[in-house]
Amino acid sequence: MAKPRRKPRASAARKSGTTRAPSRGSNRRVSKAKGAAKVKPAKDPAERRARNRTLALLALLGFINLYVFVWRDEGGILGLGSADAAVIGGDKHGPLPPLADPIADACGGDPVRIFDGLSSLLPVSTTLVGGNTLRLALMDRGVDDDEIDRIEAAVRNKVDLGLLRGSGAPIELAMDRYGGVRALEIELAEGHLLQACRSGEGFDVRNIQHPLRSDVVVVSLTLPSDGSLAMAVEASGEKPELGRIVARHLAHDVDFHTEARPGDRVAVIIEKRWLGRGFHRYGQVLALRYDGAAGRAAYYRYKPEGGEETFFDRNGRPQQRALLRAPMAWFPVSAEARGMLKPTLEVVESRLGAVYRVPEGAPLVAVADARIEGSGEDLDRGRWVDLELSDGTVVRYQNLMRTMGPLTPGDTVEQGELLGLAGHTGKTPSNRLRLELWKDGADGGTKTVDPMILTASGANRPAREGPEVKASALDRFKADIAPRRRALESALR
Repeated sequence: MAKPRRKPRASAARKSGTTRAPSRGSNRRVSKAKGAAKVKPAKDPAERRARNRTLALLALLGFINLYVFVWRDEGGILGLGSADAAVIGGDKHGPLPPLADPIADACGGDPVRIFDGLSSLLPVSTTLVGGNTLRLALMDRGVDDDEIDRIEAAVRNKVDLGLLRGSGAPIELAMDRYGGVRALEIELAEGHLLQACRSGEGFDVRNIQHPLRSDVVVVSLTLPSDGSLAMAVEASGEKPELGRIVARHLAHDVDFHTEARPGDRVAVIIEKRWLGRGFHRYGQVLALRYDGAAGRAAYYRYKPEGGEETFFDRNGRPQQRALLRAPMAWFPVSAEARGMLKPTLEVVESRLGAVYRVPEGAPLVAVADARIEGSGEDLDRGRWVDLELSDGTVVRYQNLMRTMGPLTPGDTVEQGELLGLAGHTGKTPSNRLRLELWKDGADGGTKTVDPMILTASGANRPAREGPEVKASALDRFKADIAPRRRALESALR
């Protein structure tokens, strides 16, 4: 399926005409006596036309600047009383980088890790399940069509693309905001990797295989004075992607952008995978615990008899809730910008919505398991996506920069799945996401749902979802998780 192209925005310029009034007294006899008034010679018609064209061009440029700097608020008058949009890292002068800097050496200098140094790009995952080909899997994740052609041309020199179809192989990508790929990794089998890295207009591909070794470690994190999860991970000596893993697994209980505070503690028991002598990536999270300003939470990976493996609290209740606490995936952000990410309420034409002042290109995820109800673009809402939840609630994301892959009505998405990127489309004064929730009423109308339900506390929190550990198996469950409970408690002492 070809990826839909953005329709060019229609523009119109007003045509203006001038009518020259007849010169009064043009036939009047003029005295040439000393001191008589001088009459200016008539302007050359070509000169007059050139002057009018210049004035018309200046007027058009003025109109364009009025639109850009006032209506669109690109640093203009309307933004003087409002906070700037959040920015990434320590850079206070721009949004997320649309493109990555070229990789100095193909696939970097590490023998197995190709994503080091690309943390500002979008980390995207997919799997070649069912009848998925490499092309279809990349299209579903929003990779540019021409880029897919280049990837296939490079990869087929190392492996038969037909053998990849439906193989179940996991794929990891580092993408820019427009669908360009900077690095790609396909895990063909345990310890066997196919890695492709950008090199000029194409990709350098290597096929590597090393003995696989894994171990389990306990990592303790303490958020520093600026409350940054990324800095806490760096101080622990771990790799940057651990921050994303921790934030994703605790996304039902704490939003590390807006709710975490200095001194908050996190302990995680996690698998580390090594290829030969080199650390490759993190594996499964076995347990984790958060103690901080947003509360306390601890969860343990467990597979009850006859059930599915998932996370439970110490009393056997499922971790998953109906809604995530934020519609954005965690990403590293400067301490100065994090305070701007807290949602605020906004009413537009009697419609209530929550506004998240996030950078252009910030990753947006599905807040719940849902069905795509529709997507599109218009002048008011910009790019938008509607999700329908199981209870009939509709969740609208608007002002998007782009969606990730085709979002066809009727398709399903999983909670936490990447939907699109925050942007500056539609009538909006800044980079942001506007989130609306509503339900269809019995009378044919709609009933607004408070979007702040995502961040509710206490009894107002979204309900837990999934079966609990059966009462008859609860004692065994508690005995099985006891060693991990003690390990987490010890790490946070």
